Amino acid sequence: MNNEAKTEKHVKSKDEIFGSFYINSMEVAINVKSIHEVVNFPENIIAMPLAPAFLLGVFNLRGLIIPIINLKSLLHFENDEVSAIQKIAIVDYEGAKVGLVFDSTSEIIRVTQQMLCGFNYTNENSHKVISGAIKLDAGKRILQIIDPFALVSIENIPQILEQQLKNDKKTASLNNKHESRNKCISFSVNELKMGFEISGIHEIIKVPEIQESAFKSDLCMGIVNLRGQTVPVLDLAFLLGARKNNEKIIEETRIIILKIDNELFGLQVDAVENISTYTQDQIMPIPLLNKKRSSMFLGCISFGDQGDIILLNYQEVLSNNEIIEITQGHSKIYSTNVESKELTARKNISRQSYISFKLDHLFGVSIKDIREIINYSADIISAPGMPSFVKGILNLRGILITIIDTRQLYLMGEATIRPESSKILIFDLDQERFGLIVDSVESILTVDDLSKMKVPSLMVQKVQDQFEKDIKEIITIKQEENKEGVLIILNMEPVTTRIKHSISA
Repeated sequence: MNNEAKTEKHVKSKDEIFGSFYINSMEVAINVKSIHEVVNFPENIIAMPLAPAFLLGVFNLRGLIIPIINLKSLLHFENDEVSAIQKIAIVDYEGAKVGLVFDSTSEIIRVTQQMLCGFNYTNENSHKVISGAIKLDAGKRILQIIDPFALVSIENIPQILEQQLKNDKKTASLNNKHESRNKCISFSVNELKMGFEISGIHEIIKVPEIQESAFKSDLCMGIVNLRGQTVPVLDLAFLLGARKNNEKIIEETRIIILKIDNELFGLQVDAVENISTYTQDQIMPIPLLNKKRSSMFLGCISFGDQGDIILLNYQEVLSNNEIIEITQGHSKIYSTNVESKELTARKNISRQSYISFKLDHLFGVSIKDIREIINYSADIISAPGMPSFVKGILNLRGILITIIDTRQLYLMGEATIRPESSKILIFDLDQERFGLIVDSVESILTVDDLSKMKVPSLMVQKVQDQFEKDIKEIITIKQEENKEGVLIILNMEPVTTRIKHSISA
């Protein structure tokens, strides 16, 4: 081999292959070794709380949660808007994957060392995403090189790799292994969809009058009176760095009451959506681009038609010092000796949590009896030959569920379906599942034996006759503004048993 051939081979061995893309009129290039794939702009982008401006959100790519970076915003373009016609380049650096929004693809280019020009940065705070340039056509065409290492080093992105590796190990260890299911209550705050594991929720209430507090701030909205106990209410939108769309309290607005170390505090949310079941292996790690309150976020769960939600750790919400100060400060200022004695006396009293829902009256069922709560679905298939109260069959994630028109079951007239509020309560009986259509789900109530006051039977005789043996008890409860209401508690075992016998007859 002559010297000329050796030289040519040596040069080619140092050649690199780049894929080029357009961002507006700027042409950028990424080493093809780092390009995992190119995908269409996702239909569903999950908004992330406490995210920097350049993070559009995250999306579910075949079970892997990918952050989407808007390079126009990161590189301070004057017009940084994105649209659904754009594409996403999935960049992979040592297993950490990040999505980049671009306008269009250009070409694949073989680049020699002579074409490369590196950049040096004096500002250590710079993201250094552009690591250099490629000069083509004698310098007439310049492509700016995106450095994948700089991308995955932005803020808190380095944890992506660690999380994804943990997820891979967890998936492998749980292969074909049966796991117990947990329940999650999902809620919305602006465009954010989040949830708490149900055991962390003390109760959920409609928003009463929020009173002024000595600790009122951007975070603490004020206080509410919960059956004689003062509870501070925190603005979850502010806590998560989300924009507030409307200061006005609407019908769906709720306060989620959490209890940790005997301290109660409320989180105001726009609406409580559903109760869904999940297993630990369904929790997908999420990349957090901000270390602030990062321990609050457990991961993302995909619930199919119900969408994706971010699962929060309620215990880590309270671990923040400012919230601890608020809750303890309120309990010291507003608690009295009488209240303290009463609360101490209540510690050993049996408590029950109920899901309350509307069917003309206010009904409740034990939260333990409910498998999940879903939105009303138009995909219910009619079932000819069934009793009139059987609405039909619903395929819920591969399991067929008999859907009951609860109003027809109790001769209250046919249900008027309102997509924005109608729900289906899912129950189990002998490995069969039933769904009861209700007008709306109102709240979660925690009732202890000391607070229960049974309603005189003469006052509710008509209701008892109508619902036969399905009523467990009828009690009075405290509602907003300390008004008393009646809660009709259903016993789900006779309800579902009667439904099953009627269908089998």
